[in-house]
Amino acid sequence: MAKDSHRSNDADRKSLPQDERKEVIDLLTRNGLHPESQAQKPARENMPFIMVLLKRRLHILPIITFIVIVAGFFTSYGIAVYHGHAEADFPYISYTAIYAPERCIFSLIINLGAFLLAANIYIKYLEMKVAYRRINTVSRDRILNKIALITGFISAFGLSMVANFQTVDARVGHYIGAGLTFIGGIIYCWMQTALSIRYRRWSCIAVGQLVMSLVLSCSLVIFSVSKAIYKIQEAQGVGTKTDKLRVVYLISTISEWVTAVSLVSFVLTFFKDFRGLSLHLPKIEFTDYQKIAKDYVVRGNGQAVAPVMV
Repeated sequence: MAKDSHRSNDADRKSLPQDERKEVIDLLTRNGLHPESQAQKPARENMPFIMVLLKRRLHILPIITFIVIVAGFFTSYGIAVYHGHAEADFPYISYTAIYAPERCIFSLIINLGAFLLAANIYIKYLEMKVAYRRINTVSRDRILNKIALITGFISAFGLSMVANFQTVDARVGHYIGAGLTFIGGIIYCWMQTALSIRYRRWSCIAVGQLVMSLVLSCSLVIFSVSKAIYKIQEAQGVGTKTDKLRVVYLISTISEWVTAVSLVSFVLTFFKDFRGLSLHLPKIEFTDYQKIAKDYVVRGNGQAVAPVMV
């Protein structure tokens, strides 16, 4: 059967006039699709500008992530206050994205931020994986690195849920997303802190991560307790957020903002490590150049040439 296929290809080649066959080969060569032209000229890596920038300056990714997510918080807050949909003195973050148009902006920006956050987490995992391979570390730390990756992805996914499930229209989904974001984020931060202290001792990065993890944990506890107290007392008719419960309400909302910003700020500790990394995108190569000539129309000088075997 292989011989028959080979004979068929030979017959196709012979059936093509010599001058037309030469024209097709020239067109393939000019378009960089002929095997000989591929061998003579190295492939150029064409990437969007942002990817080229990240390849050469990967350490700006944590900064971009921080700016995007925090900008999403304050942009929706500003729009909500401008339209009178939320009070100016620190509402809950979720209550700045209940009505249009702020909830549309919030969902758009925070979804992008969740993707960037997941990218940071994955790159950090790859960095630690390569580093552990070089220093021949114990398997326990490699497992912890994988668990941190999964936990970080869960936190990023929860952030996307928060953006897409508004607290009024989809309360259950919103609270599940918030729980995944905060709890998963705290676990991830403490895992990274433990790994940093283990291998970096008490370097600036390790100390910075420890401080951020402590602030994040304390602010989350304060937020959870104060919000529970506020909701219980409000349900009992003790007061509202504008009178007797004003203090506990502000403690709850401010601690939520501190928790969210602290969680996002943790990726800034990756800045120094990412300076020593470079990004390489996957690339594809044609393995059957005859298939290109057979299945695709090669255009040259403004005219199309019929698909042929060369």
